[in-house]
Amino acid sequence: MNRKDIPEIAKTHSIKREVASPDFFEGAIMGNGNLGVVVCTRPDAIVLYLGHNDIWDIRIEEGHKNSIGTFKEIWKKILDTPGDVHNAQWYNDYVKAVTSSYSQYVYPRPYPASAVYFFFDRKEYEVTGHTLDISNGLLTVNIQDSSGKNCFVKVVLSMQKDAVYVRTEDSDGKPANIFYRMKIAPHTPDNGLPDYNTLENGFIQLLPYNGYEGVPRPEIDKGFSVLYKTDGKAKISGTDIEINDLSEAEILVTEGFYTDVEKVTDTDGFSFDDVRKNTEKVWTDYWMKSGIKTDDFFLDHIWYTNTYFLRCVLSENSRCPGLFGNWMYGNIGTAWHGDYHMNYNTQQPFWGLMAANRQELHMPYLRMVENFMPVSTSWARDFYNLDGACFPHSAYPVPMTVIPYPSPDWGWEILETPWTVQSLWWHYTYTGDVELLKNRLFPLIKAATAFLAGYMTREGSNPVKDDKYHLFPTIVPEKYGLSEGFKYNLDGAVDLTLTKFVFNAYIEAVNILKLDSEEKSLAETVEKILSAFPEYPVARSKWGDVYVSVANEDPDNVIYNCPANIMQIFPGEDIDERQGSEKEIEIAKNSWLHHYNEGGNDLVFYHLIGARLGLIDIEKFKRHVRYCLMQNETAADRVTLTGGRYSFNIDFDFMSRMGIWVENFSLHAVVAECLIRGHRDVIELFPNWDKNKPAQFCSFRTKGAFLVDAECKDGTVSYVRITAEKGGVARIRNPWSSAKDENGNIYSAEVITVLLNKGETVSLKQG
Repeated sequence: MNRKDIPEIAKTHSIKREVASPDFFEGAIMGNGNLGVVVCTRPDAIVLYLGHNDIWDIRIEEGHKNSIGTFKEIWKKILDTPGDVHNAQWYNDYVKAVTSSYSQYVYPRPYPASAVYFFFDRKEYEVTGHTLDISNGLLTVNIQDSSGKNCFVKVVLSMQKDAVYVRTEDSDGKPANIFYRMKIAPHTPDNGLPDYNTLENGFIQLLPYNGYEGVPRPEIDKGFSVLYKTDGKAKISGTDIEINDLSEAEILVTEGFYTDVEKVTDTDGFSFDDVRKNTEKVWTDYWMKSGIKTDDFFLDHIWYTNTYFLRCVLSENSRCPGLFGNWMYGNIGTAWHGDYHMNYNTQQPFWGLMAANRQELHMPYLRMVENFMPVSTSWARDFYNLDGACFPHSAYPVPMTVIPYPSPDWGWEILETPWTVQSLWWHYTYTGDVELLKNRLFPLIKAATAFLAGYMTREGSNPVKDDKYHLFPTIVPEKYGLSEGFKYNLDGAVDLTLTKFVFNAYIEAVNILKLDSEEKSLAETVEKILSAFPEYPVARSKWGDVYVSVANEDPDNVIYNCPANIMQIFPGEDIDERQGSEKEIEIAKNSWLHHYNEGGNDLVFYHLIGARLGLIDIEKFKRHVRYCLMQNETAADRVTLTGGRYSFNIDFDFMSRMGIWVENFSLHAVVAECLIRGHRDVIELFPNWDKNKPAQFCSFRTKGAFLVDAECKDGTVSYVRITAEKGGVARIRNPWSSAKDENGNIYSAEVITVLLNKGETVSLKQG
């Protein structure tokens, strides 16, 4: 498989509809990493819904700040309260007070940029479908005129600026006069926001920060504008435009500080052809980073479409997307403020990036964590009286002086702190970028480590009075909250595995960066904790021993929302099919097989864990994906089981129309895990694939900064090619009894070991 072939393979996975698609969740998904566009086709119009990762209602309400107190005083009151603390009036009053700002106000929230309508006469034209070519980012809407001839509306986004270009053509590629009217419809401002201002060629909207008194403040108040330019003739009446002879239109979105936005008064006027050519080059370069081709078209389709969606919502220089990314309209895309939830939602989109060799798309996440540091360090210091940084459960991409949701039942989830920095270590292990580790990654990992070490060694952290260090109290994600007698609040499995991961990452980073003397005190504390670390909780079930999310849990009657009992497999990476004792692996497999999940977050999570254990059923995985697919081919979160948090008569689709679930774009990570396992020192080929079925992949990245190509067919691996990006020892589980490289060297060991210089490649085949 050659990199140059990948764009053509991607083209075969274009997203098609053969009917008009007026609903938001039927429209074509487009984006450049900042600007997001949903293109819907109505029987009377083409509609472009515009959103942006950086366009937010930046008002923030922090009236709860003075009600928070400190952990010491609130924890003492909880300890002094008899029975279930949830029955205590003071506790309910406290929770209401500290969550009031988050619960009562719609802002902060992603703010829809507008909808742009292009109307046509439906007696003259009929929409017959559309094709979104994911290989080059071009959308073609198929239209048939009254004589039966085909014509087209083509839409493309610039990858250099936040602009959309529209062209109309007949079947010969000549301009077609299809539209008679164009309308720009700004989002109706929410209560308290000033109205938009109509311009000669669009509109401008102010989104002020707190304290606005009628005059936009430089470097404080933000805003955006939507400007347009068309060829042909136009009769303008505000944002309602009569048009004639239109063949091209440009729509430019400008965002930033309002005083800067208002300086932009016109579009750049680039031609459709120029933008299309440049956009195609950007997409071609993107696709050539890695690719797959198997005999399973739908599995490949999952990989290519979700890899496409990720680039639409992420670029190296974009802002990290919230829950629903840069696609929004009205209230779609604003549930839970559309913000960052740091107990899996925000992290999940990035899970497959390293294996897919698209690590540059992780940079927005890194910047987000860096931006969290001031509020996270102050929270650790002021609330917990500890060093380091305690990262929040929920957060916004707007200035914060306190964490938004400090409720004891959710805001005290310690697991968020190690989880927030975990992928930073992955970034280093997969790229070998020592300078990035030293200057940006390590300070964040250290800050999390310092807080966690302090939390595990503080007074009161060991209620069982044994010789272990404990995480207490902990909150099991999406499950119990604070429980009576703290029955479910000691050493949650998620907290344990993620904390252990970050502690080990910190120690390894100290050694790599040669910081032994500078980090002596903290490193010794961490080593001491690791030497007396708690075991993962295990319980006897009707299926045998299984991991549970926390001790005292009834394994025969528990339904999870996220797989909180088996995260030591992933993302904790402490146990997998080959890592751990025989007993641990047996328990892990048993736990996965008998895990009950209600569907809030299992589409990627559950199957990825199964792949790490070598248990994934690819056909079941595909059926689960199909069950969750929307008509735009993104996958929603969909209920799968009642009896836990969900009642028997719940609407199984209640989450589907909240927005486009960015977290599920990591479905491509599950597909990659079927073809390669590269998170440990030994690379394994096709660990979850029937080698009788043809499959190949190109330029998948593994730990150690190795790029791997491989193919299998006829029951065996045809070849493997490994390139060392940084240089080092490549280790690969021998797929044959004997292997041979291009120089005739023979390798017969179970694990092939090859020393490679920077940029050097070794090719292996059966010896």
